[in-house]
Amino acid sequence: MGVAGLVQFPEGVFVWGPHVVDTGVSLRADLEREFGLPVLVDNDANAAAWAEHEIGSGRGYDDMLLVTLGTGIGGAVIIGGELRRGRSFAGEWGHMMFERNGERCACGKRGCWETVASGPALVRLAREFIFQNPDGRLAHRLREPFTGEDVTEAADEGDETARGLVAQVGADLGRGLCNLIAILDPEIIVVGGGLGSVGEALLGPARRVAADALHGGAHRKLPPIVVAELGPAAGAAGAAMMASDLAAGRASVAPAR
Repeated sequence: MGVAGLVQFPEGVFVWGPHVVDTGVSLRADLEREFGLPVLVDNDANAAAWAEHEIGSGRGYDDMLLVTLGTGIGGAVIIGGELRRGRSFAGEWGHMMFERNGERCACGKRGCWETVASGPALVRLAREFIFQNPDGRLAHRLREPFTGEDVTEAADEGDETARGLVAQVGADLGRGLCNLIAILDPEIIVVGGGLGSVGEALLGPARRVAADALHGGAHRKLPPIVVAELGPAAGAAGAAMMASDLAAGRASVAPAR
């Protein structure tokens, strides 16, 4: 099973998550005791990344990053065809500092990347615009409570204001992706998650900003930044594949290094 938040691997302990209630839950031990079967518990982004690497947008690439956009920003690292968890918590790049003294994040810090490039960031921008333009088209279209998915849907259906807001989030997404490229130099970046339809309205600005900011950009190519293929099924598919790997002793479930 995949869990949104910090999961100690391979122990299967849910440590903490800014968007999830409770801490220090021994999920693996509890489930094994309940069902009398071997259980694997991992971060949901790791499970989704494994599925995308094996049968989705990342197939054929040894070095891949998954970036998930939704309530926050999550992700996973695959290097040399293997998941790299660090000490269990790699890929939590939504909480790298992006803006000094920026917006308060759900994690309690200020200026995290996900405060400017996520579903809640898009909602905040839309609300700010509607407050300034209460009689505008977007104000009449988006009724409270609305979500980031609602804003992306409006953008997909041609609302120019919504497209501009999505593009702003996409630009900040691109700046953060450029930081990841500078550190990890992946072959491909796969973008997925629950932020509505992740498409060109978001990824076009992200690619343009990342290409402009890329270190040595005149002498190297930006890695492909593509949409995840498997959609909401990715986490479940990856968890099932990991369970199969657990039974066979394969690499996806190797202990953290």
